[in-house]
Amino acid sequence: MHIVKNKSYWLSLSLMLSLAVMGLFYDILNSPERGYVVLNSPMDQMIPFIPAMSIPYLGWYPFVFGVLAYLCAKDRLMYYRVLLTMNICVWICYLIYFNFQTMVPRPELTGSGLGLTLVGWLYSQDRPFNCFPSIHALHSYLVMRAVLSVPNIRKSVKGLVATGASIIIASTLLIKQHVVYDALGAIILGECIFTIVTGLALYHRRRKNSKWTEGIN
Repeated sequence: MHIVKNKSYWLSLSLMLSLAVMGLFYDILNSPERGYVVLNSPMDQMIPFIPAMSIPYLGWYPFVFGVLAYLCAKDRLMYYRVLLTMNICVWICYLIYFNFQTMVPRPELTGSGLGLTLVGWLYSQDRPFNCFPSIHALHSYLVMRAVLSVPNIRKSVKGLVATGASIIIASTLLIKQHVVYDALGAIILGECIFTIVTGLALYHRRRKNSKWTEGIN
């Protein structure tokens, strides 16, 4: 039985590869050729540039996939819901990138240090387009939202996940990879699609249960 459960877990976990496949389309759209707009707000001018925040920004990868793996073990249905939500949201993001390309102005990098080195590497790997909404903020918010929605997950774990997600979302602004509107747009998009997916799943479950209990008094 333990072997069967492990096989089921790893098969379910392999569905995360869908996010990697989706990521292949990112670079195709990351281009200024279609024109772009800048969504800077007065608040963005007040946010400082903190190169050290590149460390939690890069921590996004193990954080998101680690939380998804944890969810897969704790609540398989919630794992499926949030993974489906993430894939739908990424497609919506790509449609927005194609039709409404934005760009984030980047600061000139001067000085030395680990933080600046990491920021310089990030800037060289990811051009300043495909910004609204932020996929970094989107996935961080969604895994946090899913964990907070599972009753049998301990409060300490929920607190750690919420803290990690908040720091990563903040890091996107503090290393000038994104602006405030990018993060807000990601959170709003994620919440809307997560609510719809969850609502449809609950509706389907109620319909399924009612078929089994129909005519029983």
